Amino acid sequence: MNKKNYAIILFFFCFNLYAVEIIPKNIFLDHYEIIPPLGRVKSISTSLNKIFAISDNYLLIFDKNTLELLRATHFNQEVTLVAYDPFYDELWIPSMNSILRYNINLGSIREYQFNSYVMGIGLTQDKVYILSEKKYSLDRVSGKFGIVSEFPEDTIWHRVFDKKLLNNYRFLAPFFYQDDLNETNEPSHQYEITALYNDGIYLYVGTNKYGILRYNTISLKKDRIIYGPLTTYNLKLKKFGSKYYFISDAGISSLSVVDRNEWGYFRLSKKSGDFLFIGNEYIISFGSQLTRVSGVVSTPIAQFQHSILTLNFDETNIYIGTDNGMYKILKETREPIEFGPDRYPVYVIYPTDEQLFVGGEFATYRFDRKLNQWFQIIPWGTKDICEAKSCFYFLTNNNQLVKYKPFEDSIITENEKIAIVLPYFNIYDIDSDGKTLYCATGSGINYLDPETELYNPIYNLPRIKYNYVAIVEEDIIAVSDDCIYRLPIKYRD
Repeated sequence: MNKKNYAIILFFFCFNLYAVEIIPKNIFLDHYEIIPPLGRVKSISTSLNKIFAISDNYLLIFDKNTLELLRATHFNQEVTLVAYDPFYDELWIPSMNSILRYNINLGSIREYQFNSYVMGIGLTQDKVYILSEKKYSLDRVSGKFGIVSEFPEDTIWHRVFDKKLLNNYRFLAPFFYQDDLNETNEPSHQYEITALYNDGIYLYVGTNKYGILRYNTISLKKDRIIYGPLTTYNLKLKKFGSKYYFISDAGISSLSVVDRNEWGYFRLSKKSGDFLFIGNEYIISFGSQLTRVSGVVSTPIAQFQHSILTLNFDETNIYIGTDNGMYKILKETREPIEFGPDRYPVYVIYPTDEQLFVGGEFATYRFDRKLNQWFQIIPWGTKDICEAKSCFYFLTNNNQLVKYKPFEDSIITENEKIAIVLPYFNIYDIDSDGKTLYCATGSGINYLDPETELYNPIYNLPRIKYNYVAIVEEDIIAVSDDCIYRLPIKYRD
């Protein structure tokens, strides 16, 4: 290999290694959107009709009047500052190794290599100025940097947050926020202020995991923006009533089915296992303890000898799956009763009006409510169960899909003909809208049409590994290791 070829290969390697990537890449072709977590807000800026914020490594764009989240863009590198350019209606965002020029209308970026830490970005009609260990200017047309001795007096500045700025807004004292009692069972926790921006009419306050506050500078009227779940990591999804719930190590986040941007949360002081939402109260498992939680009040229900893995309920009972069998508790009592499979872990409990399906470690079972009798359905363990078109689908512990069609006459015993192993593998989660089965796989989100039995990929979502999938009204929610994606079902094909 000659030196010229080696230099070309090295250039492309370094370019791919340090280049900034964004998700979504094209807002016109990519029909999905990103749901950001309630992270650390580092910087805020505004235009006449929009609010811009950097939260963790996301750029958030809000409608200034309704405070609705219009767009979220994820960066694969750390970004620290956002500066709105009123002369060209675009954004300037510094990252680890470059300064990004973000086109608001197209959702695209242009990258200028810059390896120094940026403390501020200044804007004039002619040039962009960068405050770093030296003073720099950037020509918008040529993209070339220069060193300057002084900055022009008419420069519009956007700087990284300095806590000394808080002294200018004494009404924000004691300079932190706390959750309301209905939002946490740890009310003493404090959430610090991490960003400030005053546009003359409103003061915008960014926080660490508390959202964004907006104060009218005259009346001090306050609005709060909660723009996402507590975290995007280690999520489990459940639906109760008119809301979807995302449970994580940080707590429980809720998304309204009616308003696709209405988020709420309930923080937990310790790591939980599973939960139920019954009568405006949370039933939460912490290790081997089942607890009723209402605000700051926690009431133990029952203590088990083994860790609780899953929970579910029907009109009369709460069902508990542990790593050593299954139990039930009458809703008005606290006494656990052994019920169903024993000795081995129980991963999923799925009650219906006439039956109760239970997925264990080595087999899947059905309890017939009329006969008051248990049957083994398939000799494979199951970790998730969904229903679509009068058929049940079991996600086995080895990430394979099994289709089960129940007998109309439950007196007939189980046999091999009603359970079919489908030739689909590497599935990590399933959900259904009652008509179609959706699968989170190692290579994207796929869907199975029970009528045609066709297993189709959804190409309008990135073909990456997803851990969870949920159908929220007319949207597909897909959870990966890094992001939460939302795609309207109408763009499925």
